[in-house]
Amino acid sequence: MIVVDANIVIYLVCDTPFTNLAGKVRQKEVRWIVPDLWEAEVLNGLMNMMRSGFLDLDDAILAWSNAARALSGQIHVCEPPAILRMAKQSGTTAYDAYYVSLARSMSIPLVTEDRELLRKFPDSAVSMNQFLRGPTPATLREEHSVYGRKQKRGRQGILKRSRS
Repeated sequence: MIVVDANIVIYLVCDTPFTNLAGKVRQKEVRWIVPDLWEAEVLNGLMNMMRSGFLDLDDAILAWSNAARALSGQIHVCEPPAILRMAKQSGTTAYDAYYVSLARSMSIPLVTEDRELLRKFPDSAVSMNQFLRGPTPATLREEHSVYGRKQKRGRQGILKRSRS
């Protein structure tokens, strides 16, 4: 199970440069969960794509229908106080804090291509490529002391993090 942000959902249901990668993420993990604000974020993304001429209305409606079907039953309510605390502490938007808060509350990774989230929340957020390569942040958290010892002895064997 993974949390995905609105952009990953859009990549899955629209023809974008990231669609193939989103499909591979879906093949690796079919259970995607989202916070309860996902609908507004996906609809807004689809609207932006229509305004830019990337989608017409019929394609946007079809993409919406496919997204709703893919996420049916996978919507989770987040706690507003936790979201406000996280947004204040991290300097992110409340929208972004929803996704991180959900991932952390369930101890599962947030898959995103949002560079700010990847930079600010390396314990929770991974890019699609990082997710496909593994291990997930939850796995890294569980074995933190092992990685700490390797770093003290030298750089051999340390997992490298790529910037996406």
